[in-house]
Amino acid sequence: MKTLTYLFAFWFSMGCITTALAQQPSKILKVSYATNNVSDFMVQTLKAQVKDPEEYSRIMGKAAAYKLYYTLYKNLGTEESLYVLDSIAEVAGMRTVGYCTYTYRDSKKVIYGQETFMGKEVNFTGDIAAMEWDITDETTEINGFLCRKAELKSNPQLYVWFTLDIPVSAGPYLYSGLPGLVLESNSFFQSTTAVQVAYEKDQTAFELQLERIKKEMESTTYSALEKVLIKKENFRRMAEKGKS
Repeated sequence: MKTLTYLFAFWFSMGCITTALAQQPSKILKVSYATNNVSDFMVQTLKAQVKDPEEYSRIMGKAAAYKLYYTLYKNLGTEESLYVLDSIAEVAGMRTVGYCTYTYRDSKKVIYGQETFMGKEVNFTGDIAAMEWDITDETTEINGFLCRKAELKSNPQLYVWFTLDIPVSAGPYLYSGLPGLVLESNSFFQSTTAVQVAYEKDQTAFELQLERIKKEMESTTYSALEKVLIKKENFRRMAEKGKS
């Protein structure tokens, strides 16, 4: 039986951030992100389980085309934010552990989200303020921006790189609550990189997306965010042991 890792898609993003900063105050921060499945954990697991260099290269090469594209909107007036899936570039014979469809954070820092995990739709909600970060002394440059590393206190394997050069507390998926924009994140099964950042005066795109998501939320039952995170942690442990 193939190892569990063979079910995962891998892609390394080499995109660069481009910025278009308005000269006058704007209400919407819009960030484009590209997500892949080349997290630290996934790479380490694959290397440990696939001993044949040619097979390893084949998997990595085939998975290089698998991409997920997202847009993050942050309303700087209301503090609402919406992270929404735009498209998926699938590859025949490749599958991912899962992917986020959307996350919406209201003005009270309560987050609502939907994702697919192991083929099942999962809806969750929780207080994003409960996610506490340790800001480390590690720094790096990401596409011209000086960034600092922050690790999740409850699980340091989940970390992000954020920049004070864009002093907006926002980021992909669940990752916000820091004094700057998250440009990269690393979770158990995915990593995400910002590829474009802009401030916009026109709120139309944000409002249309938000209206669509809120209509869907009206008929959705949400589970506690903590349960979703525990389920992912348990799955990670099984994958690490090579179980199927």
